[in-house]
Amino acid sequence: MSKLEKVAPTGSCHRLHVSAADFRKIKKIDHLRMLFLLQLIREFEDTLLELKDANLVHGPVHSSIGQEANAAAAAVVLKKSDLVGSTHRAHGHFLAKAVMYYAADDFDPQLNDLADDMQRAVNKTLAEIMGLKSGWCSGRGGSMHLSDPASGNIGSNGIVGGGIPLASGAAWAEKLSSGSRVVVSFFGDGAINQGCFHEVANMASLWDLPIVYFVENNLYAVATGTCTSSSCINLGLRSLSYGIDSLIVDGMDPVAVFWALQRVVSDIQAAPRPFLIESETYRFYHHAGRLPGSPFGYRSQTEETRWQEKDPLQVYAGQLVEKQIISGGQQADMLAKVKAAVSEAVAFCTAKTDGRRFIPDSHWPPPQDLVRDVRCEDDAFDGVSFVEKADFDQFSEMRYGEAVAAATLRNMQQDERVFVLGEEVANLHGGAYRATRGIKEVFPERLINTPISECGFVGMAGGAAITGLRPVVEIMYPDFALVACDQLFNQIGKLRHMYGGQVSFPLVARTRVAIGQGYGGQHSMNPAGLFSLFSGWRIVAPANAFDYIGLFNTAVRYNDPVLIIEHADLYEQNGPVPLDMLDYFVAYGKANVVRPGADLTVLSYLTGVNDAVAAAEELASEGLDVEVMDLRTLDYSGLDFDTIGQSVEKTGLVLILEQVPRSMGIASRISDEIQERFYDFLDAPVEKITAPDVPVPVSRALEAAMLPDLELIKQRLRAVGDA
Repeated sequence: MSKLEKVAPTGSCHRLHVSAADFRKIKKIDHLRMLFLLQLIREFEDTLLELKDANLVHGPVHSSIGQEANAAAAAVVLKKSDLVGSTHRAHGHFLAKAVMYYAADDFDPQLNDLADDMQRAVNKTLAEIMGLKSGWCSGRGGSMHLSDPASGNIGSNGIVGGGIPLASGAAWAEKLSSGSRVVVSFFGDGAINQGCFHEVANMASLWDLPIVYFVENNLYAVATGTCTSSSCINLGLRSLSYGIDSLIVDGMDPVAVFWALQRVVSDIQAAPRPFLIESETYRFYHHAGRLPGSPFGYRSQTEETRWQEKDPLQVYAGQLVEKQIISGGQQADMLAKVKAAVSEAVAFCTAKTDGRRFIPDSHWPPPQDLVRDVRCEDDAFDGVSFVEKADFDQFSEMRYGEAVAAATLRNMQQDERVFVLGEEVANLHGGAYRATRGIKEVFPERLINTPISECGFVGMAGGAAITGLRPVVEIMYPDFALVACDQLFNQIGKLRHMYGGQVSFPLVARTRVAIGQGYGGQHSMNPAGLFSLFSGWRIVAPANAFDYIGLFNTAVRYNDPVLIIEHADLYEQNGPVPLDMLDYFVAYGKANVVRPGADLTVLSYLTGVNDAVAAAEELASEGLDVEVMDLRTLDYSGLDFDTIGQSVEKTGLVLILEQVPRSMGIASRISDEIQERFYDFLDAPVEKITAPDVPVPVSRALEAAMLPDLELIKQRLRAVGDA
C-alpha cells in the first residue's frame, strides 16, 4: 500500500523577537548612530518632498518615510567595506551607507558635527536626485539610480528586482576572490515575485555566497497588496526551497533590525552563505509623492494610523530618552545638526531670490555631457600594437572552434580575474561545442557550470564585472539572450552611463549562431541587430580563426561589455594563425578588405564573407571585379565607415549581404548611413540581400530556401553591377 513521507525544506525560517535585554546590549554609540541616521533620512526625505512640490525635482520621488529603521540599522551593523545594492526606493539605504562610510571611525553624533566628507555625501545625494552636475552620477541617475562605489553603494535600480542579480554577482566576486566583504541586497515585496530573484537565490545557495537578501515587505507593490500578489504571505518562507535560512523581523523597530542583521552578518563572516531577512515595515506615503495611500483607495486611514503609531523615529527616540541613553535636549541638539546638514545641502543645490527658491543654470550638467561615459576610453590599450594577418610570416592551421578555446585559456592564464561561466561549459569535454576544451584541466575553479538561468547568471556576471572581475559568459544560443534582456540591456548595457561613468562592465558574452543547422526558430537567431540597439555594447563577429583570437584578446581587455558572435558553420573551418603566437590584438572598429575590387563593394560578416568571396571569384571571369569587406565590428559606434567610405568612393556601388531576417539585422541601418554619408559617391542606391522576415524553420528545404545561396548572391551582384 502506498504511503506519503513528508519532505522538509532544507532551510529554516524563524521570527525574531527582541527583549529589553537586547536593547541594553547595544552599545550607546550604536544607539546614537541609529537615531542620527533615522533623523537624517526623515529630514532629508521630508525636504525632498518639499522640493518636489516646488517643482525643483524632475521625475518621481519614492520616499522611504516609515521604513528608515532598515537603512539605519544596516549602516551601523555593516563594515565600511561591505557592499549595498538597492531599489528605486533607495534614498535611505544610500544616504545611510554613504554618510557612515565617510564618517570617522569614532564618530559620535551627539558630540561631533558632520565632517566635511559626511556633509559632501548629503550634498551630492540631494544634487543627484535633483539631476545636477555635482551629483554622484552627474545628474543622470536621479532618484532611482544612485551609485557611489567608493562607499560600497554599488547602485540602486529602477527595475523591480533588477539589482538583485548584480548584488549577487558582487557577492560571487567576493567568493571567487576569497574576499571578506558582505553584500546586502535590499528589495521589496514586489521584487520577490520576479524570476531573477529565484534564479540567483538558487545559485547563491549552490555556491555559498556572502549575501543578505533583505526584503522590505511594506505590504504593497504600488497598490497591489501582498495578499493578492503572493500565495505565501510570510515572505521569509520563500527562500526555504533554496536552502536559504531566513528571519522575519519587525521592520519598524531599529533594535530588532539591528540584531537580525548582526546575527546574519556574523554567521556569514564565520561561514559564507546567503540569508534572507523579511522586514515587516510600512511606507507612510503612496508609491511616490507626499499623499498617503488611502486617497488612492488601496488601503484605509485606519490601517495607516495603526502603522504610524509604530513610527520608528518617534518610538525609538522615546525609548532612548526613557532608558536614559540620551536626554530630550541632547536629542533635539542632534536633530538640529541634522536639519542644518540638510539645509546646507539645499543651499548647495539651489539659490533663493525674493523668497523663491530655484536652481541656477550653472548647476545643470552641460549638454555636451549627454554623450559622455556611454563607454570607456581606449586607454586600456595604451602601448598595444594592433595587427593584421599580413604582419606575420609564419603560420599554423587551426580550426575556428579550437581558436575559441585557445584564446579563452590564454586569457585565463594571463589574468586571474578572467573566469568562464555558462550552461555546460565544464561538461562534455569542453562544453556543448568544445569551445572550452582544455580549460577544466587547468582552471577547474574558474570554469563554472550554471543552472539554466540566463537572466540570473548573466546578471551575476554583470555584478562580478562591476566589482572588478572579468567574466566570459557563454550564452549557448543567441535566442536565449531574450530570457536575460533586462540584465543585458537595462543593466549591463546602460548603467555605466546612468551612473555617471563611475562603474565599468569588463564582460565578454559569447554566443553561437546556429542558422542552417536545423534548430528552428528558437535556437537560430543572429543577435547583432538586437544588441546594436543598446549603445553600451560593443559587438564583434570574427569570421576566421586569426580574427577570433585577436578580437577575443581585444574584447577581454576592454572595460566595456563586448558581444562576440560566432557561427556554427565556421567551427570546423581551418585557417592560418600565427605560429606559436596567441598574444596579439586585432583592432575593434576596423573592417578588413578580404578581396580587393574596383567595380562593386560587398559588405558582410561571419559566413557571409566566405559566400561573398566565392561569388566574387566566379563573377571575375565575367568581368565584374567585386571588393569584399568583412565588417568584423557590428555595433553602430564601431562600424568602420572610414574603410567603407574609401571603398564606396572607389566603386560607387554597394551591396550588403546579411544572412539574417531583415528586421532583425543591421543591413538597413548601415545602408541608411552609407547613403547619408557617401551620397555623392554612389552611382545607385545601396542594395541589400537578407533573409525573409520569418522565424527560421526546421525543415531542411525551408531553411535552405530562407538563406541567400550562391546563385542568388551572384544574380544580385550582376544586377547591381549592371546598374
